[in-house]
Amino acid sequence: MEPLVRFLEVMLSGIGVGIISSMAGIGGGTLMVPLMVLVLGVDVKVAIASSLLTIIVTSASSSTVYLREGLVNLKAALTLEPSTALGAIVGASITIGLPSNLVRRVFGFGLIVISLVMLARTFTRPKEKGEIKHWTLGVLSSFFAGMASGMFGIGGGVLKVPIMNLIMEMPIKEAVATSSFMVGLTASSGSIVYAIKGFVDPVLVLGFALGIIPGATLGAKSLKGMKSKYIKLIFALVLLYAGIKLVGW
Repeated sequence: MEPLVRFLEVMLSGIGVGIISSMAGIGGGTLMVPLMVLVLGVDVKVAIASSLLTIIVTSASSSTVYLREGLVNLKAALTLEPSTALGAIVGASITIGLPSNLVRRVFGFGLIVISLVMLARTFTRPKEKGEIKHWTLGVLSSFFAGMASGMFGIGGGVLKVPIMNLIMEMPIKEAVATSSFMVGLTASSGSIVYAIKGFVDPVLVLGFALGIIPGATLGAKSLKGMKSKYIKLIFALVLLYAGIKLVGW
């Protein structure tokens, strides 16, 4: 019975991740990894690897919707993704070569940075119109977004969206849709490195995937009537707390 209980525990955690991440408008990986490490007691490298593989599964549904609605900027996605994917491979390779305790602390610092980016985005007015600019800077910045994805097991949307919206001046809805389309490709690149080394836990991947998909739907429905700014603020503070716990302060 213990494996079944463990699987149900993971799936219920996935439902919670899906609800919160969809309400905050951020990828589930940002919350999945600290939850696996701090609550479920999973080794940080296994958590990162399993998170990336789960992101591939869960991102397919949202990117399909965005493609059907014509919101994805394919030119931008195809231009930025090669450097993002390369960054993910480099990031994953760096993480695998480090001791787990150090990875945990590095991830904690990364989570603190991500939470601060989220806080800044919460109070920064997104660009709604404008011609896409600064392609070279966007490509270079995307490499580091991919590196963060590979190192920390996140989709990278928390960094890709501001890169496309604030640096390249892409409209916010287009940036979100394009980022969602790229997330699965970026996660695929990083997860290959972890899978080769045997860090992926199929029970975690399946459990979280089965939980996140209905959880995200429920979260999206619950969002009506709620101010997303305050949800994002709370979510950023939760990530900041998780980052501090992982660092060990």
